Amino acid sequence: MRTIQQPLTEKGLSDGPGRIEQKPNANTNRQIKETYSRKEWEELMGLNRPTYQKQGGTVRRKR
Repeated sequence: MRTIQQPLTEKGLSDGPGRIEQKPNANTNRQIKETYSRKEWEELMGLNRPTYQKQGGTVRRKR
């Protein structure tokens, strides 16, 4: 008695139940990690941006 898997493997539509999938090589998928200095992190987060304060009716730079 034939199963539904046999005609599929004959036509090349399926590799069958015993097929083992190859895992990608871990060494080829490695990405180089970038390291940032403290100054670069502060610049990215916007710590060195000028700050403003409302004094009376005008907006002035904070000291």
